[in-house]
Amino acid sequence: MLTRMLRRAVEANPAKTAIVQGSRRVRYDELEDLTARCAAGLRTLGITSGDCVAVILPNGPEFVTGLFACAMLRAVMLPLNPQSTKEELLGIMTDARAKVVVTDSPMFASSSVVETDFNSLLSNDSEPAPSAEFSGPVLYLYTSGSTDTRKRLCCTQENLFHEALNFVDTMGLTAADNILCTIPLYHSYGLGNCLLDAVYSTSTLVFLESDDAPFAARCGRVMELIQQEAIRFYPGVPYQFQILSASPELTRAGLSTLKLCVSSGDVLPRLTYDRFLERFGLPIRSLYGSTEAGSISINTDPDQTMEFGSLGAPLKNVTIRICNEVGRDLPDNASGHIWVKSPVIPPNGYDNRPELSAQIFRDGYYNTGDIGKKDARGHLVMTGRKQTFVDVEGFKVDLTEVEEVLQSHPHVREAAALPVEAINRATLIKAVVVTEGNCLEAEIRSFCRERLAPYKIPRLIEFRDALPRSPLGKVLKSELQNGPVLLAGACLADFEREWRSVATKDRAQQIELLAAVVQEQAALTLQRKPASIARSDSFHSLGFDSLLAAELHLRLLQLTGLPLPITMLWNYPSIEQLADALWARISARPFDPQPQANQADSSTLATTTLDDLLREVDRLSETDVDALFAKGERP
Repeated sequence: MLTRMLRRAVEANPAKTAIVQGSRRVRYDELEDLTARCAAGLRTLGITSGDCVAVILPNGPEFVTGLFACAMLRAVMLPLNPQSTKEELLGIMTDARAKVVVTDSPMFASSSVVETDFNSLLSNDSEPAPSAEFSGPVLYLYTSGSTDTRKRLCCTQENLFHEALNFVDTMGLTAADNILCTIPLYHSYGLGNCLLDAVYSTSTLVFLESDDAPFAARCGRVMELIQQEAIRFYPGVPYQFQILSASPELTRAGLSTLKLCVSSGDVLPRLTYDRFLERFGLPIRSLYGSTEAGSISINTDPDQTMEFGSLGAPLKNVTIRICNEVGRDLPDNASGHIWVKSPVIPPNGYDNRPELSAQIFRDGYYNTGDIGKKDARGHLVMTGRKQTFVDVEGFKVDLTEVEEVLQSHPHVREAAALPVEAINRATLIKAVVVTEGNCLEAEIRSFCRERLAPYKIPRLIEFRDALPRSPLGKVLKSELQNGPVLLAGACLADFEREWRSVATKDRAQQIELLAAVVQEQAALTLQRKPASIARSDSFHSLGFDSLLAAELHLRLLQLTGLPLPITMLWNYPSIEQLADALWARISARPFDPQPQANQADSSTLATTTLDDLLREVDRLSETDVDALFAKGERP
């Protein structure tokens, strides 16, 4: 069915641009030719119907080609996250029995899997498309990464076809609705609502250039692509919309071609929704979905009447039931378990977990594990989530997986992982551990670094004698929050004392102090020595990704007490440039040159100031704050 979907796009407009990435422009007829050549190359490696092909590739034409080549061979594609550790990747490939791995970074010296890069895979010959339409298996998706909880979905071509049909027909997308994809295609959201939607509607799929720079550093490029490629549909995650709404370089005119912005992958914060709507005049529509059931519901009300919080009606061909604990339907406006029926649900559920599937998939319905209700119009409203996934800078993290890794440490008796929100609205993973014998924080971090992708590693680690538990033995995570998130080594009171020591000196000496402070905070974030960090190097070249940038941003907020924009690190991309920018802001908001009477200890002062700052950040938008500082005012 997927091969037929591509053929239909070629028949409709063979010269239409299918994919854009940098200077590369691939037409639909060229995409079909690449697919046939890729399929022929896979066949020479022994891939036939039912075989598994692992793909570890960034977004781009190669990934798209790989999916349709597997569909042509009736093989099964296994898309993998390039940021996963070798141990994680090998575990998943072993479970899926992958025969070939296509990757641009060879990493496996194993006789059980054949490694190849994409260009070497292309054959000069082409694989003829099968004459009979095939609706069987084509894609493996995993919903979590630990050995004991790993769940595999085997999606069919029919499932993926309906994922595109349901959304495109519901939203009325056409060939003119070009799509900008900034979501990883290895994720079901990126694959379904970018790749498949584009081919089904015969529109153009636009990628950012292959670059590992964080999203916050690429807002300008996002705006350029929206204008250059007349982007009309932008699917993103809440973190990306938060960055866009705070970026000073984006304007309403720059996003004028957009007609549809959709957020999925996590709950969209009201503050992000309001800021985006105010700046760009376009509401962000929340798409409710899951890996197991694909896209489920979305609010299709006109822009002028759309309200925040409603997840709308089910998509075409999708049915939603609200049930009690025993599976009986509840009346409208009553909260209960959300069950979904959709042609996107794989026929065998978790095909490697039959006992679990029998509990979660019943009578054609899937129990999402979420809690919700239907309003008077039949629109879905989410009232709670039971799943353990949290969003960390745009990446999905399963807290159960983090806990299992922590508990596998030889000196950890028990552990809990939980999300904590910092004052810059970033979500950090906190680990609370009970240890046996001597165990240092650095040892736990090193242990996690070998077994977890970087964005899954806890940034905060707390040691306790025991974990608080309910009478039934459940860990009471609400008792592990401990108030405001404070990162060690970033104390406002200490910084105020240092600043007063240079307050009467010249600008060069003040900037030197700020550069040294930023250098120290960057070193703490990267867990390196300050002397190893060059002040003239860009944060990107120093190794800062979106997660580490969020931590450094939090440290500077905590240290200075200033509501600094989340994009500041990328607007001033080196320690030297950032120190100069901080000097301008601090000079516009001078500290009291005299120590306060009865001054509390530094931790109390920092906590109090952070609480005040949090209220200010809630009240003021980033653009408001920038405007006040430009006028030398103190918010």
